[in-house]
Amino acid sequence: MINKLDQLLIEKFVIKRKRERYLNFLSKEKLRNGFTSELYHFNDFNWELFREIHGSEKVSEVITELINKKKIAPTCYVISTNSKFDGKHFSLTEAIEEILGTEATLIIFGNADIVYYEGEPPFNRYITL
Repeated sequence: MINKLDQLLIEKFVIKRKRERYLNFLSKEKLRNGFTSELYHFNDFNWELFREIHGSEKVSEVITELINKKKIAPTCYVISTNSKFDGKHFSLTEAIEEILGTEATLIIFGNADIVYYEGEPPFNRYITL
């Protein structure tokens, strides 16, 4: 069974023709790494819904500002190639201190109201608008 936040992420932000494929990957634990392994160089987002976070910007400040602006609870859910974080919930503080900087990671806030994506460095960081 697929996690609700995994499903919301795919339905809101992944291009239509790839949604079913990724929903299938995320619905089965044995196939999950088929999705997470693609996060290093993920190309199947609807990029019009994201903006790049430039090197001069502090990611933690960008995320905190958006959470406050959208009045979202300061908790998150993570999808990552790092099994220490994948499929788990964290506080905003934990996410900032432990997860930011982890490549091939998605941090999802609220009901996928805000999504932070970090691919393979350098400068491969995006956040939803």
